Amino acid sequence: MRLPKCRVYSMRERIVFISPPLTLEERYGSLGKGGANMPPIGLLYLSAICKKAGYETFLVDASCPERPLDRIVNEVLSLDPAFVGISAATMAIASASRLAMYLKAANSSVKIILGGPHISAVPEMTMKRYDSFDIGVLGEGEETLIDLLDALSNNASLNKVAGIIFRNGRQLIKTESRGFIQNLDTLPFPAWDLLLPFELYKLSATRFQDQPTASLITSRGCFGKCTFCDVSVFGRRIRGHSAEYVLNMIGQLVEKHNIKSLIFNDDTFAYDKKRLQSICSGLKARFSSIPWSCSSRVDMMTHESLEMMRDAGCFQIAYGVESGVPEILKQVNKNISMEQVRRTVAWTESAGIRSKGYFIIGFPNETQDTVQRTIDFALSLPLSDFQITFLTPFPGSEVHEIAKTTGEFDDDWEHMNMWDIVFVPHALTKSYLIKKRNEAFRKFYLRPRIIAKYAKLLLEKPKFIPLLFNDFISFVKMVRAKSAY
Repeated sequence: MRLPKCRVYSMRERIVFISPPLTLEERYGSLGKGGANMPPIGLLYLSAICKKAGYETFLVDASCPERPLDRIVNEVLSLDPAFVGISAATMAIASASRLAMYLKAANSSVKIILGGPHISAVPEMTMKRYDSFDIGVLGEGEETLIDLLDALSNNASLNKVAGIIFRNGRQLIKTESRGFIQNLDTLPFPAWDLLLPFELYKLSATRFQDQPTASLITSRGCFGKCTFCDVSVFGRRIRGHSAEYVLNMIGQLVEKHNIKSLIFNDDTFAYDKKRLQSICSGLKARFSSIPWSCSSRVDMMTHESLEMMRDAGCFQIAYGVESGVPEILKQVNKNISMEQVRRTVAWTESAGIRSKGYFIIGFPNETQDTVQRTIDFALSLPLSDFQITFLTPFPGSEVHEIAKTTGEFDDDWEHMNMWDIVFVPHALTKSYLIKKRNEAFRKFYLRPRIIAKYAKLLLEKPKFIPLLFNDFISFVKMVRAKSAY
């Protein structure tokens, strides 16, 4: 981290970070009512680094609670910011642009800075399409943002700030790229104190986690080369916080914010066995009453790891399986086998941890046969939970270019949420994909085995009945809905 060690700041310009407004329906489609709404962890890291650098820092989560755009604009402007920082994934970019446009109309002097996955993937295209953004931060934002704010505050040239794109009249200037932060422990803990109360956020009821809940990212990057993923922000090499950092961060959440459960949102939480062992040992010793969930790859789990995770409070692991067809997995560079999936899911369930499988249908060159094989494979696994979505060719991913020649592709950023269909391979139709998605959900969750599992969980935790009821209503509406196509 390049922040000067002994630099003393007087309070300087004010920056307001905003998570753009998105309804649950915009995020999760017809399952919106049962969707999760969690704090913007990336903005919390950026807020913390700005506070450390002496900038007066505020955070506005425009999605929690949901409220009209004009109210959000007034809320932001009442803070009288010199700078506004907005982070947006692809599905939120249009919402972020509308927000920026309204802010600019009300106060043309405010500098609006955009960061996040979308602009990192397609910087020039984003800046050309949306002229309400003044500057884009590309990739990992902490070091870049401090350099940028210092330059803006001192009316210095932006040309020497690595990792940005900005406007110079009608010209777009993209500076040299910036390397990744190698030691993540140099970052301060996320600025949890800037959030609204954690109680206002919610999980999907199917997680059965006590609330309030905090989501954490303890590592950055993914070594996978899946064609449907974009790694523009964190790259393909995994860098992680130390176990000590992670445990101390959890301690702060428990002591100051009364957190009762955790979600580790790392792409691959169990990437390092030694780190995993240290984290699990610390969780068991210091936070034995706190349940947690995570995501991992099926080819990284062992009997020993699973038992260790269970003893440390892990109750659910989500696995990206994607397809039940080896040929499809090979085409998308998933680099896992059917046997690894079967083995790891069985191990997970036998260890007493709920397994959740994520699947995708509608890959390039997919056929009705391969879609059905994926569904059949999912139903053959002893999974506790299940999710199936449509392939979304996100900007920056390899499949974004492949999709242009292998099917009908509506490159509509606003609908790239994995629930709306923007790509249909040549051999399939929209109506077929919707029909099979709904059929898969219905067949998975309406089986006696799954119903019995949920009944047992509800008997153990009856307080989740109202939440699960809302999920169930959304589920019924989705699986009974007729295709609009």
